[in-house]
Amino acid sequence: MKSALRCAAVAVAVALASGCATSQPAQPSLLSLPFNAADVAWSRGAGTATVEGRAALTPAGGATRTCAGGEAQLFPASPYAAEMMRMVFGNDARGFAPVGSARYPANMAADFPATVRRIGCDAEGRFRFDAVPAGRWYVFSNVVYRASGADSDPQGGALMQRVDVAEGARADVLLAP
Repeated sequence: MKSALRCAAVAVAVALASGCATSQPAQPSLLSLPFNAADVAWSRGAGTATVEGRAALTPAGGATRTCAGGEAQLFPASPYAAEMMRMVFGNDARGFAPVGSARYPANMAADFPATVRRIGCDAEGRFRFDAVPAGRWYVFSNVVYRASGADSDPQGGALMQRVDVAEGARADVLLAP
C-alpha cells in the first residue's frame, strides 16, 4: 500500500513524466516551449532568502491531510515552468490538481529536474527551504491519501503556488485549494 500511495504522490510531482500510475490516468499533453537552462541559471547559487510553509487539504467532513512523509519542491519560474503550471493547474499563480484529473507534460525536458530543490515535509506537513536566491519560484507539493482502507483509490492531489522572494526575506506559503 505504501509504495502504491508513494507512486500516486510522485506522479504529480516533478516526476510528472516518471511513469507512475494513478487509478485514473490523465491525458498527456505536450509543452510547446523549450527548456532554456540560461533562464534559471540565477537559481543555482545560494541566496539569503527562506521559503517555508505547509501543504494541507481538508476534505468535506474529513480530517485535514498534509504532505507529512512526502516532500515539497521549489523550482525557479521561467517561461517553460509557467507553461507547465498552466498545463497542470490551469494557471501559473496558484492551483490544485486532483489525483487523476490533471494533464501532465509527456515531453518534460531531461535537464528540468536538475533545477528542482526538494525537502521533506515534517509530521505537520511543514517544509522550509533555506539559502534561496531572490527571485520568482514555484512551490509544489502533493497531499495524497486513501480515504478508508488499503483498497480505496488515492485521493487528494497536487498543490502549487508561485512566490516572489527578495534577498534576506522570508516567504510564507500555505499550499491549499
